[in-house]
Amino acid sequence: MQDILLWSATAEMILNARLGALVPKGFTDLAVERCQKQIVDLSSELPQTSKYAEASANIVKLERLIAATNDEIGRGRFEQAHLHLIELHQSAVELRRTSGTDG
Repeated sequence: MQDILLWSATAEMILNARLGALVPKGFTDLAVERCQKQIVDLSSELPQTSKYAEASANIVKLERLIAATNDEIGRGRFEQAHLHLIELHQSAVELRRTSGTDG
């Protein structure tokens, strides 16, 4: 779970830098794609138990928010991208809390 949170944080940092025009689009697209792949791959390794059901739903939400943020930035919708970044951060905090990795 910790690795999923690290990849999510990496995507958040990259997207935040892209929103601030600090990194080029090509780099952002490749890096975000890698983050998403790692999150999906790692989440598929989690046990399919009731303990991880809520965490799994939050992981799907993280991946979708990463994709939505990147898409909004690509379309020049910076205000919406910023809102997605806030939601992405909040979702990661929630995942950390519900998965017991907040320490």
